[in-house]
Amino acid sequence: MLKVFRDNLKYLSWVLWLVILVFVVFLFTDFGSINPTGGIAGAAAARVGGYEISYGEFEQAYRQQEARLEQLYGDRIDSETARQLGLYNQVMESLIAEKILQAEGDRMGLEVSDEEVRDEILKFDVFKNESGVFVGQEAYQSILRNARMTPDSFEESVRQEILTSRVRSILRQNIFVSDAEVEESYREQAERAKIRFIRLAASDFADQVTLEDAEVAEFFAANREDFEIPERRVADYLAIDRTELQATTEIQDSEVAAFYDQNQADYTREEQVQARHILVRTGADRTVDEAKSVIAEARARIARGESFADVAAEISDDPGSKARGGDLGTFGRGQMVPPFEEAAFGASPGELVGPVETSFGVHLIEVLGRTEGGTQPLDEVATSIRNRLALERAQTLAEATATELAERIEREDLTDPEALRALADEETGVTFLSTSPFAEGDAVSGIGRSPAFTAAAFDAEAGEVSEPIRIPRGWAILRLREIEEARLPELDEVDADVRSALRERKQVELAAAELSAAKERLEGGASVEDLAADLGVEIEESAEFGAGEPIGSLGANLAVARAALELDAGAIGGPVTDSNGAVLFEVTERQRFDPASFEQEKEATRSALVDQRANEMLGALISARREELGVVYDPSFFENFQS
Repeated sequence: MLKVFRDNLKYLSWVLWLVILVFVVFLFTDFGSINPTGGIAGAAAARVGGYEISYGEFEQAYRQQEARLEQLYGDRIDSETARQLGLYNQVMESLIAEKILQAEGDRMGLEVSDEEVRDEILKFDVFKNESGVFVGQEAYQSILRNARMTPDSFEESVRQEILTSRVRSILRQNIFVSDAEVEESYREQAERAKIRFIRLAASDFADQVTLEDAEVAEFFAANREDFEIPERRVADYLAIDRTELQATTEIQDSEVAAFYDQNQADYTREEQVQARHILVRTGADRTVDEAKSVIAEARARIARGESFADVAAEISDDPGSKARGGDLGTFGRGQMVPPFEEAAFGASPGELVGPVETSFGVHLIEVLGRTEGGTQPLDEVATSIRNRLALERAQTLAEATATELAERIEREDLTDPEALRALADEETGVTFLSTSPFAEGDAVSGIGRSPAFTAAAFDAEAGEVSEPIRIPRGWAILRLREIEEARLPELDEVDADVRSALRERKQVELAAAELSAAKERLEGGASVEDLAADLGVEIEESAEFGAGEPIGSLGANLAVARAALELDAGAIGGPVTDSNGAVLFEVTERQRFDPASFEQEKEATRSALVDQRANEMLGALISARREELGVVYDPSFFENFQS
C-alpha cells in the first residue's frame, strides 16, 4: 500500500477514465460473473510466459471495454452480442499485449518505484476535493471499492502503465524520419478531393460472359506467372499435446484441499443481489408525488396477477433495462446509488420494495435472489482448482517431455521418420504426424497458424530435426521431409483459378466499355444525371478524402483516389476498374498542397509519423515476443469464451 499522498495535484491522467466509466456512467449495468465455468477471481485465465492474467483481471478489463461500447452505442452488451463482436477475444488479446510489454520492460531492466506510482496517482482529478487537495485515504479506498478495485490492484495497474509507457518511449527514441518522408506524409493529408460517381458492378455482366477452352488456355499462357505455386515444405513432427497430458493427469483430493487452504483470498466473493426494477423518472414533467402514484398503480397491477416484466416493459423509463422486463442482473454493494442499494439489499427474494426515491426518479424493485458474501465452499471451486492444477502440471510435463525427446534424438541421432514414430509410441501424449505441403503464409495442417513452426520449417534443410517449438496445442519437434521448389504450374493444376480470373476480367472489361461509351456522351453534352438514368444506377457522392482513405461506398479504392487527386475540380475521371467493376466520376471539390501551411505543420507531422512508426514497431515486437513467450489459456476460458 502506498502510504503518503501530497496535497498539490497538478495534472489529469487519462488512465483513471477507465475507472470512472465503470462506476459512474453505468450504475445500472449487470456486473455479475462473466465466468460461467466457476473460474475464480485469482485463478489464471491465461499465462504469457511466466506472467499470469487472472480471471479477476480479465473480468475488470472486460467490464471496462463493455462500458465503453455501451456508452458509445447506447445499448447493453449481452453475452450473445459480446460473442458476435469477439469482445472476449479482444479483451484477452489486449491483456496479453500488456503482459508482453511488461515482460519486455523487465527484460530491459526497467523499474518503477513506489514514489513514481504515488506521483502518477496524485495527478488524477477524481482523487481531488473541491480545493484540489487529495481526498484522503478513506475516500481513496472508497472510490476504488466502488469501481470494484482494491488499492493494491489499482496501484499495480498504474505501475504497469508507467512501465509499458517507458517501453514505448524507448522504441520511439530510436526512430528517424527524414524531411522527405515528412513532406510526403503531409502531402497525403493535404491533397484532398470530393467526387460524385456512378459505377457498374462486374457481377451485373456475369450472364454476358462465356469461356471457351481455347481462350482459357491462351489466357493461362499469357499470365502463367500469376498462378505460380510458391515454395512449399512438408514436415514430419512429434506433437506433445498439452490437452492429452492434462486428461491423463490425476490430481488428488488432498492436493485440491491444500491449494484451497493456501489460497483462501482467491475464493472470497462479495454479497450480491439479483433484482429488476421499474423506474419512473421525475423532473419538469413529473413530480415525485406523481411518480409515486404511477409506481403505486404498477404495484397494484402486479398484485392483481400481471407479470412484473410486462409492466416494466410497458411503463419503465429506464431504457437500459426496459426491454429486459426491468432486469438489472446481479450486482454487489457499491454499484448502485445508496437508496436503491439499501432497499435491494434489505429485501428478501420474491419481495417487492417501493416506492424508492433516488436521483434518477422513483423505483419499484423486485428482488429475485441473493448470494451471501464470504468464502466459497471447497466443493464449489474444487473442479476449477483441479483443472488449474492439472493444466499447470500438464504444461510443465509437456515442456519437459519435449526437451527430453529433443536431447534423445540428438544423442541417438534419431532422424529417420520411423525412429521418430517409435519414439511417439513410447510416450503418453506424444503423436507422430505429417503435414500436407504448406507455404510460408499458410496454416499448417494439424497445427494451424504457427509462425514459429513455419519459420523452423523454412530455416531447415531436408532431413534436419528442429529444437522443441512451442505451438498452440503444446510443443512440437519437426523433421523437414521435403522441399517443393516454387514452380510454374500446368493448366490442369490451376484450371479453376484461371477460369475464375478470366471470367472476372471479362466482366470488368464489359463494365468499363459501357462507362467509356457513357463518358463519350458526357463530352457530347450529356449530364451525369442523364447517364445515371440511362444506365439505371444511382449517383453517389463521397465525403472529402485523401490518398488511401475510404471513398464513400467504394471503400479504400486506391485507383480512384489516385485518379481523382490528379484532376482539378469539374474534371471527369475514369472509367477506373477494379475486381468489383468500373467507376466513372466527376471531381466536385479539390484541395492542394500548400508549402506555407506545410512549414507550419512540419514538426507536428513529423511527430505523428514517428508515433505511427513506433506503433508499427510495437506491433512487431508484441508479435515476436508472443511467439517466444507462448500463450497458454485455462481450458475453461478457452472453451467458453474463445470464438
